[in-house]
Order: sequence, then C-alpha cells, then structure tokens
Amino acid sequence: MRQECIQAITAASKRTLTSAEIQGIEDRIVKNMRHLARNDPTSWRSLSESERMQRAGHMAAEALEREATLKKRRVALTIAARQRLDNFIAGYKGKGGKLEALNRTIAFHADGKAPFLSVESRTKATRDYALSQLDELFSAIDPRFFQLFEDKQGISDLVYEMRGQDTGNVRAKKGAEAWKNVSELLRRRFNDAGGDIGHLEDWGMPQHHSMEKVGKATQSDWVGFVMGKLDRNKYVKENGELMSDKDVADFLGHAYKTIATGGMNKLGDSGRRLSGARANRGNAERQIHFKDAEGYLAYQQRFGEKSMWDILVNHLDGMSKDIALVETYGPNPDQVFRSLLDELAAKTADETPSRTGKIKKLKNKTEDLYNFIAGKTQPIANPHIARWADHVRNWLVASRLGSALISSLSDNGTMYLTAKVNNLPMAQLLRNQLAAMNPANKDEIRLARGAGLAMETLLGSVNRWATDNMGPSPSRWVANAVMRASGLSAWSDAHKRAYGVTMMGGIGNLVRKHADIAKIADEDARILKSKGISSQDWKIWKLAEQEDWGNGNTTMLTPESIMRIPNEKLAALGNAERVKFEAMRKLLGAVSEEVDMAVVTPGARERMVTGAAMQRGDWRGELVRSVFLFKSFPIAVMMRHWSRALNMPSAGGRAAYLAAFLASTTVLGAMSQQISEVIAGRNPRDITGDKALQFWVNAFLKGGGAGLYGDFLLSDHTRYGSGALASMLGPVAGVVDDAIKLLQGIPLNAVEGKPEQTGGDLVKFAKGMIPGQNLWYTKAVFDHMVFNQLQEIFSPGYLRRMEKRSRKEFNQTYWWRPQDRLPQ
Repeated sequence: MRQECIQAITAASKRTLTSAEIQGIEDRIVKNMRHLARNDPTSWRSLSESERMQRAGHMAAEALEREATLKKRRVALTIAARQRLDNFIAGYKGKGGKLEALNRTIAFHADGKAPFLSVESRTKATRDYALSQLDELFSAIDPRFFQLFEDKQGISDLVYEMRGQDTGNVRAKKGAEAWKNVSELLRRRFNDAGGDIGHLEDWGMPQHHSMEKVGKATQSDWVGFVMGKLDRNKYVKENGELMSDKDVADFLGHAYKTIATGGMNKLGDSGRRLSGARANRGNAERQIHFKDAEGYLAYQQRFGEKSMWDILVNHLDGMSKDIALVETYGPNPDQVFRSLLDELAAKTADETPSRTGKIKKLKNKTEDLYNFIAGKTQPIANPHIARWADHVRNWLVASRLGSALISSLSDNGTMYLTAKVNNLPMAQLLRNQLAAMNPANKDEIRLARGAGLAMETLLGSVNRWATDNMGPSPSRWVANAVMRASGLSAWSDAHKRAYGVTMMGGIGNLVRKHADIAKIADEDARILKSKGISSQDWKIWKLAEQEDWGNGNTTMLTPESIMRIPNEKLAALGNAERVKFEAMRKLLGAVSEEVDMAVVTPGARERMVTGAAMQRGDWRGELVRSVFLFKSFPIAVMMRHWSRALNMPSAGGRAAYLAAFLASTTVLGAMSQQISEVIAGRNPRDITGDKALQFWVNAFLKGGGAGLYGDFLLSDHTRYGSGALASMLGPVAGVVDDAIKLLQGIPLNAVEGKPEQTGGDLVKFAKGMIPGQNLWYTKAVFDHMVFNQLQEIFSPGYLRRMEKRSRKEFNQTYWWRPQDRLPQ
C-alpha cells in the first residue's frame, strides 16, 4: 500500500495503525476489487484506478462495519451461552461433580440425570429433520435394490438442476428445489447462532475430493484436469483482468497439496487440523468453481469416491454439527469449552486434592469426547493400512452377520421396557409395530420419515451392528448388501419407526392435557423432563396443530406440525423461526434419544470405547477397532440400559428395571437361540436337562449380555472351530486363529493317519469367508446342498464325526442330518 494511502487511513481512524492492521486493510481492498471485477468485469475495466480503489474501499468500510456489529453480537451470544452452561453446571447434582456436568453437554447419557440436550442429540435432530425434507431428492436419485444402486441418469439430472441447468426431469427439479430450501434453512440457522455464511445464488452443492485418488495423480495432471473445467470468469485480478493460466495453476497447486495430504500441511502442534472460530466456518469463498454440471460430474467421476447421496448427507451432517456446537458453546465453541474445562478441572482438583488422578482422567476423557463430536480428527496416517483394515472388517460383517436378525428378537424386550419407563401405551406400540413391519404399508414409511424417524438406512449406516469406520469401497457395498438382504436393516428401521411414532403420539397427548411440563407428575414424564425441555418449548408445542395418522395415532406432535405454526403466533417469543426450530429440535432430539434406547444403537460414548475416535491408518487404531468389531452393541446395552437401571429414583425401581430387562432379554435370547438351532438343521435344545444351565447362560449372553456379538460367539463357527479367547479378541483374531489351526492341522492329520480331515477343515474355513453364506433363510439349504457335500467329498466321514460330537458334547440331535441333501 502506498504511503499516502496509509496516511489517509491512519487519519481516518484517528489512531496509529499496526503493520498487521494496515496489511489486513490492504488485503481486504484487494479481495473486494477482485470480487467487483469478477461480478461485472466490463464495467470494472472502464473505471479509473482511483475509482476502483474508492469502490473497493467503500465495500471494505461497509464490511468492517458489519463485522463490528457481528463481533458485538457474537460477544453477546458467547455470554448467553456461557450463562446457560454455568447455570446447568451449577445445578448438576450427579456423581462426578461439575466436570461431569460439562461432559454431559457433549453427548447423550442414558441415566436421565442431566436436563440438557447434548451437542450429539442436537446434531442428530437437526440432520434428521433436514433429511426428512429431502424425500423428493431421494426419489430423484431413484435408489434400487435395497437402495444399493443409484440411478446414474437421475443423479446427472439432479446435478444439472442444482446447477441451474434445465433437464425437463420433474423429479430432479423438485429434488434440487428441496435441497436448495434445506441448505438455505441450515445456513440461516447457523448464521442466527453467530455464524457467517454468505448467500451465493450460484452455489449448487458441496464438493468432494478423494485424498487417495488425488494423491495418486501428479500435481500437474490434477491441475491440468481441473483447469479445463473451471469457470474462468470467477478468477480475476483486482484490475478486472482474468487471471492467467499460470496464476490459476499456482492457486490450484496449493489446493492440490491440501487435498492430497488430507490436510496434513495444515496441522497444529496437537496433530489435529487447525481451525478458528467455528462460526467463521463457511465464510471463505468457494474457490474451486466448476463452470457447469458436466465439469462437476467429470471431476467426481475421476477424483471422487463417494456417492452423490453420501456427499449431500455429509454436508448436512457437517452443518448440523456446526449449528449444534455454536448454539451450545457460542460462536467460538473450542475456546469456550476449553476455558470451562480448564477452569472446572482446576477448581475441582483444588477442592478435592485426593481425587486429582481421577479428575485428570475425567478431564482427558471429556476433551477426547468433545474432539470426537466436533470432528477434530487426525488425518489418515496410512491410507493403505486404513483401506485394507476397512476391507477386512467389511468382509467379516458380510460373512458373519447374515443371521444376526434372529438375535435381534431382543429388541422387543428393550423396546417395551423403554416404553414402560416413558409411560407409553403398550397396545398402541404393538399396533404401530405391526403396521411398521408390513412391507406393503408405504404410507407408514412416508409419514414416519417425514417426521425424521429411522433415518439410518437412508444414511447407509451399519454402525449399530458393526463399525462406523467403513469408507466407500466395494467391500462396504457387500456389507450393506448382506445387512439389507438379511432383513436386519428393515427390522431395525421398522421398530425404530414404531417406537418413534408411539412416543410422538404420547408426547402430543401430554401436551394436550397439561398446560406446562412442570405440572406433570414425575412418574408420568420423568425421562421427558430430563431432556432440557423448557416451559417456552412446551408453550410452542401447544400451539402446534396435532396430526391424526390413523391406526390410533390421533395426537401426533411432529417436527413439521411445529414448523407450520404461523409466525404471528410466536411474535411475543422472539425470532419466530429460531424458537420454532429450537422447539422442533427438542421434540425430535428427545424422541431420537429414546428410540436409540428402545432399539439399542451405539452413540458417541459407545463408539469412543470401540476406538472410533482413534486415528485411521495407524496400526494401533485399526487393531482396537478390529478387536471391538461386533462388540459395540453389547457395550451399548451395558452403558445405556444398565446405567439407566442403576440410576432409577428408588431401590424398588432399580430392582424392577433390572428384573424386567434381564427376564425379557434372556427369554427372547432363548427364543433366538432355539430358532438358530432349527435354522441350522438341529432340533431345539433341551432347556431342562443336564445342559440347562449352559443353555440359559447362552440365552442371557445372546439376548442381553452379548447381543449380536453373542451371535458370533455362540455360533457353529465358534462351537466347532475357533477358541473362545480368539473370539473374544475379535473376529479378525478368530480368522487368524482358524488359519493357524488349519495350517497346524495338515502335518498333525498326516501323522495321525487322517489326511482327509484337512479337506473338510479347508471347506469349513472357506465357507466362513463367503459373504452371505449364513443368511438365515438360505443357510440350511446351502449347507446341506453344497458345503456339507463338499466336506464329505474331501473328508469322508467328516459329517458323521461332526454329528457324533454334537450329540456327545451338546446332547443335540438333528431334524436335518448334515449328510442328507433333503430333510428326512
């Protein structure tokens, strides 16, 4: 900047400016000149240099004024957020003290002792409501065959419509409009909480870059490919001239390094990605501007790895997370959270020096949980290790959990127990359960998804049963295909919809009967009162026009019924959209938390235990995730239902909860165990004889203690193959153990004169690695028609010995003997 300009600015500011301030003003003016030049290059080039400087300076002055106003507003929002947090922390009476109270603001805890809607629950409620508004978009993609295939033409038309290019496809046009409305709603809510995302008319959708694919290309190849697909009118100098190829190539070179390294070129001392105030995320210019839909699609085809649906969902999830964080902790949540964390840890340690070790452990645990929820993860250490670890786990999901639906019978126990605790009508829950399990009832699915219920299948998630660290790959597709083909996805979604619908109707009934939530007896709504629902939220709920969904659901209070409240009715409560959105999220967040209790689904706390927050591509993180594969469900059962049981208000309540939980899940575990036996061709086991104790212990593990991991632990594979220790170390260790035993068995069988035994063992090992071979409705047929026959061919007498061992060790007989192709 020229000296005379510096003098003029200094005089106008009436104080001496630092060199950093002067540089900032110059950068701002240059940025504004480029913006003006890009928007109207012809007019800009006709201006003199002083006129350009004057216009850019005027824009800078207006921006500084807006920023000063925003800064004051952010200070006020930060103070308000801190007051809310201080009030909650001061009023928390549970174990662990104030540091534990801060921990509970991050993620859901099942004991019902913290009347605060956590960041985790806020994020999920915001995302699920956004997804509920995208039915037209989902239809435009037209997923087929268990939602595993996307319609390429539908995707292409959708992208063109999002970019403002007409295709004549009505569904794609409606989908693009739905996306525009939802993304704009989230932008407004983020900005209302202190964010600063400008509105761009020509912004169509988020971009996705595969670190691995970009990294495999040389910088010159990547830059050359992207260069020809850019809207070059967006890249101008401050004088209005278009940037040269060299200028654009230099810019793209910096972008290449960031993408190819996964952001490792921008790491802080902690090894995590650097970031400023969360409220400033999104206010940077979108610097890679594709000129049209064709260029965008071509780039995604070559340098992307996610489906269109995944890209859009990830954007919604990221925006929802940012909204939840700034609402909870203020515009700079990292700073507020860490200041509170340090302050509370120091104060607690000072008050109780003898607990310093435990306090430090809780402090570290709380910070790790925050980083996980906030998405502050480390970049992939080694993409090759991460990819192969994903493949192994995906393959084991596909080859081991084909009959896991049978183990999910225990969902009925936890669902009805959760309904009893929430004082929901059992008969109505049963009616909704039967309606949800009717595959021909399309209205039920449409209404429930329109209310933001049971979105896991739409998200392509299998983390309830396995792991949530599965990147896009063919092996992930196979795992999802087996989960859907087994019916487990449909079963879980149906039960979640049934419970969610029943709870929304139950809350609607309470709202109709009571003027204020405070006036409801604790025994009628103890859990609901623990969700942080305020009197204002209740007042807004009462203004909503309840819906009649039929089938006994006549008092439905839904997110959409709240969002439809006329703004004039809320004038006295403040910003209408803000208070409606908050009341809607309190409803959906409360229902979502209880749905995940009813149909047990691991949340952030459980996923932390199973290694989800550990660095991907690092052997330690991958080892932990492999050990805990299939164990997230039993861990969630323990952390959720046992925690809730032990924190019931009275000793009688605790005993009643545990008794109901153990009895129902054990009985249902026994049912699933007997069904599994019949499916495998064996007769049901004797539940009263010499092996009764063993049977009921297994039933307990299968139904409530071990959950879906029990399906693996107690399967044929373990009973007649791997040892329990190898199985407890995870299915990956079990496969290694099987392979070692197979190799050891070759010389042993030769020495013992039983070389033919090796062939049967090899067939059994190979069978265990085939995806979908143990689907519950085809398992017996494939075993008897294919695999058993192969074992007998390679190892004559193999099946007879297996049958003899089963009778001797487990006192079990067959209704379909292993050596028979057809049942006798």
